[in-house]
Amino acid sequence: MVVPHSRFYEAGKVEIDEDTCQQCGQCAAICPADVLTLHDGRVHVRDDSPFGCIACGHCMMVCPAGSVTVTGRGISPADLLPLPPRQAVASAEALAALMQSGRSMRHFEDREVSPELLERIVEIAASAPMGIPPWDVGCVIVRGRAKVRELSGEVIQGYERFLRIFRPWLLAILRPCMRRQTYDQFRHFILPLAQVYVQGHREGRDALFYGAPAVLIFHHSPYAEVADAAIACTYAMLVAESLGLGNTIIGGAPPILKRNRR
Repeated sequence: MVVPHSRFYEAGKVEIDEDTCQQCGQCAAICPADVLTLHDGRVHVRDDSPFGCIACGHCMMVCPAGSVTVTGRGISPADLLPLPPRQAVASAEALAALMQSGRSMRHFEDREVSPELLERIVEIAASAPMGIPPWDVGCVIVRGRAKVRELSGEVIQGYERFLRIFRPWLLAILRPCMRRQTYDQFRHFILPLAQVYVQGHREGRDALFYGAPAVLIFHHSPYAEVADAAIACTYAMLVAESLGLGNTIIGGAPPILKRNRR
């Protein structure tokens, strides 16, 4: 059995160089999928573990002799990165200062963000953890105010269609079938918010993205944990803050974007 993924249909492959392996057992101790085991003083690769190798790469990271190789499911030894020295790791105080200094920005300077900075944000956010395997998250970079405004217009069109369907009378009819919290959210937040978006667009304002110079859209495949994209997005926000870039999460865009097949 293999953990499903949108792009990979096989388990990872673990190989151990017997000539250099020290048989220390660190790889077996850290393997979360029970693919590697230590038996009679030697490391063995199982072919009957429940899910096979999930290609997390932990065994390659901990091997002191570099004897373990993992390939498949989008991973290879070339993906290994040296761990930063302990003195370079942020202290709890430094991390708290970064988190507490950030605010949801809705006013942006009239200048563009370089593609290098945006790519750096995504590169670091790719180290975000996952809820459950597989980590199947992607990111679309929309750069430049013209393109952001075009994207905003497409989302607003979705909200216009939404408002044509979800009239107050329809909501009243559906009320007996809805939980109170869901009904209250639709009536007192979602519908009014959609109206704000549409009205702002008609007045020539970007009420959705607030005229931001760039948008990062984090998305996940149907095989991935729903929270994974949000975790990566949170990492990206912290990275952007550390680079001096104001940012905010726009929760009103995803419900429309995920229904857009373009």
